[in-house]
Amino acid sequence: MDLRSGELRKRGVRIRLQDQSFQILALMLERPGDIVRREDLRQRLWPNGTFVDFEHSLNAAIKRLRAALGDSADNPRFIETLHRRGYRFIAPVIGNARDVQNALSSDRPDAADQKVRLVVLPFSNLSIEPAQEYFSDGLTEEMIAQLGRLHPRRLGVIARSSSMLFKRAGKAIDEIGRELNVNYVLEGSVRREADRVRITAQLIEARGQTHLWADSYERSYEDTLAIQSEVASQIARALALELLPGETQTLERPGTPRSEAYHAYLKGRFHWNRPGDDGLEKAIEYYEQAIALDPHFAEAHAALARAKVNWSESSHEPARVVLEEARRSALRALELDGQISEAHLALAEVRKRVDWDWAEAERTYRTALALNPSNEAAHRSYGVFLAAMGRHGEAIAETERAVDLDPLCLTVNSSAAWARYAARQYDRVITWCRYTLEMEPQFVPARRLLAAAYVQTGCVQEAINELEEAVRTAGPEPLLLAWLAHAQAVDGRRADSLSWLGTLGELAECRYVSAYQTALVHVGLGDFDNAFVWLEKACAERASGVVNIGIEPRLDPIRADARYATLLRRLRLPVLP
Repeated sequence: MDLRSGELRKRGVRIRLQDQSFQILALMLERPGDIVRREDLRQRLWPNGTFVDFEHSLNAAIKRLRAALGDSADNPRFIETLHRRGYRFIAPVIGNARDVQNALSSDRPDAADQKVRLVVLPFSNLSIEPAQEYFSDGLTEEMIAQLGRLHPRRLGVIARSSSMLFKRAGKAIDEIGRELNVNYVLEGSVRREADRVRITAQLIEARGQTHLWADSYERSYEDTLAIQSEVASQIARALALELLPGETQTLERPGTPRSEAYHAYLKGRFHWNRPGDDGLEKAIEYYEQAIALDPHFAEAHAALARAKVNWSESSHEPARVVLEEARRSALRALELDGQISEAHLALAEVRKRVDWDWAEAERTYRTALALNPSNEAAHRSYGVFLAAMGRHGEAIAETERAVDLDPLCLTVNSSAAWARYAARQYDRVITWCRYTLEMEPQFVPARRLLAAAYVQTGCVQEAINELEEAVRTAGPEPLLLAWLAHAQAVDGRRADSLSWLGTLGELAECRYVSAYQTALVHVGLGDFDNAFVWLEKACAERASGVVNIGIEPRLDPIRADARYATLLRRLRLPVLP
């Protein structure tokens, strides 16, 4: 139910509901489980005393509401009638994104709730030129990054993905506070006129919408980096004075890159946050441009390392080659500045996927988190790492810390679902993926994982339906085709599975196709000899996913084979029950 638009939906399909019935439902949902008196409903529907046949009109509206919900007065699932008293909504109610995640998660750590929580809303671009959007977005990211390091034990900062969803949303501050479960909101604007830039910022207490602090800054546009660093540092100090007295920290960066390089870097960040491979490829181009302009720009090297790690997960070129490029960029960033959380995170991913050095990878993940505990990507990646190690309780807790920091991010929510999948909690996976798809029905990773959970619960046809829908959305992407072929093989549709396997072979002639995904298809077909051949290839190329062979449920049919134990020893992975 969307109170703003006045719409009621079931599985994405709008249900027609007249206004009076909608208002009745709204009032009951404000007080779920409590009795809503008939007098309360009269005042809501006819507040000015305009008299109608009240009893008849109310009974008709309730009847229409029950019909829309598929409910029954005799055996109610939603609306219970209390004779001569009123009505009560008896089904569970989830009020917003935060409540959804609490409902999904019964073991979320309480540590995050002890912190002061802050969201930096996207700085408004008041410039005449739309092309300056990258600058306002870059300033927003600078705020988030610097404030995330301000005082990790006391201040939690919502990540960019969730913050950016409120760009031009027009929501009230208290509503944003409720949706993200934050205490404070930082908002501001950027205006460029000729060669001058004016930046304003204000800190607001969310619940009471009380302005606590505001300031403005005007500088030369050529001095972009100094503007952003100064504004971030001054806001951080102001926050420290307002929220964390006596706990100020120095946030200055060790080096100052050239202005042209910094603008290229900001453009890279802008494209990095756009969906799809096109945005990622453009981001890499701008990061490399920034490094060419200033080879000593540590943040650009770190950002390039992260982008290369992400690029290695797509079906474009062998993962091992790209990951070694990411390693070089991460090490160069740390040589220039050892305190960059993003560089440690990229290096941890390389040590996991290329070196199979689990102890060193974990140490590096922890370093990334120590440097910036508000880095949701570090929590998410560390959680996925822990899942691969079979440490399921820790993995679930870590991915849900990421959700706490970035509650509306599709990728973060899908990673939390993956941790549940690795722990074989399939019902929770299905619930979590459905929730993610309610936010964005076209988000393919959630649909893929939902299908994988359906396979494990025996709902193979439902899995095939989901994967076929994903193929219609995303096209013949190799990973999708492999998962579809596996599901069809499990369902006994061998001819269909072999047909898609042939398509994967044809695609491999013109683009990279992961050997690991091909191995999954052969497992589904019961062709274990070829499955192990492809798993060996996957290990050699360091394919994305190969580190999960210890926990992947779809590999259960080969676990009793001696070759499987040999693979685990080769990767130095624990043998799990």
